Amino acid sequence: MAFVGLRVPHETARLLGELEVAGDKEPVSNLHTTVLYLGKDVPVEQIASSVTAIYEVTSKTKPFTVETSVVTSFPPNPDDGVPIIARIESEPLHQLQAALKAALKKHGVAFSDKFPEYKPHVTLAYLQDGEAPADIQIPPVTWGVGEMVLWGGDTGDNRLIVTFPFSLNGSKQAAHKALVRIASNHLACEGSCGCGCGSEGLCQRARVATRYLRSQIAG
Repeated sequence: MAFVGLRVPHETARLLGELEVAGDKEPVSNLHTTVLYLGKDVPVEQIASSVTAIYEVTSKTKPFTVETSVVTSFPPNPDDGVPIIARIESEPLHQLQAALKAALKKHGVAFSDKFPEYKPHVTLAYLQDGEAPADIQIPPVTWGVGEMVLWGGDTGDNRLIVTFPFSLNGSKQAAHKALVRIASNHLACEGSCGCGCGSEGLCQRARVATRYLRSQIAG
């Protein structure tokens, strides 16, 4: 089995793991959100081919947040029973999934399209017997996403795990503007640079940002 997904951070996973839900709970360390399922018994050559496509997407993806506020369920499946899930809301996650599918197709990497409508979630438990419980509203839980993970192997994720960090890189101009904003919170202006401080020429905060920008260009 091989799939691409997002780990749930430990503290968030612990919080979700404390929810009272029906069924056999998933271990907290297993909590994740699947982005795309590649398939069962995927040959290692196919998994290796997916690395370039995944990197192509993650290198252009900036960190974002996801949120859940509803515990619900999916229809039963023959292998595991009724999945009890925390439904995920995040437009950037839908955009990430669409970008990943496009990249895999571009690189000729096959993946499962059994469920064409993407419904991101974290599986909390599996209910073997009985009817699916009613939906539960919970206080919103939000967490940051800064990387994507490829899990693949004969029996799940015990053969291959590759982590793909997202990117914070932007344009030099954006870095300059961001550093000016940061510096303005910590450095006193010497006199009017257009920032409202009343100085002639560049103030101290702008000089710091400019030195940084020049060092990045030189590097």
